[in-house]
Amino acid sequence: MAEEQTYTAEWEMVNSTGSNIRQFRQKVPGGWLVVCSMDESTASTFIADAGHTWDPPIKQGRKKGGGFY
Repeated sequence: MAEEQTYTAEWEMVNSTGSNIRQFRQKVPGGWLVVCSMDESTASTFIADAGHTWDPPIKQGRKKGGGFY
């Protein structure tokens, strides 16, 4: 039987170049929950990546809970 993984509410800020778009990701079962914000707009999506191999440059380490800044 496979070992069950535990996921916590920890967000990472993905390093973005150029515009003032801020991207955050959170590891969830089967992939990543991604939130992008710019000015007054926010959007979220799920990126399927069962192996969690997506490895973008990270601007800021993991933060538990809280909102986006």
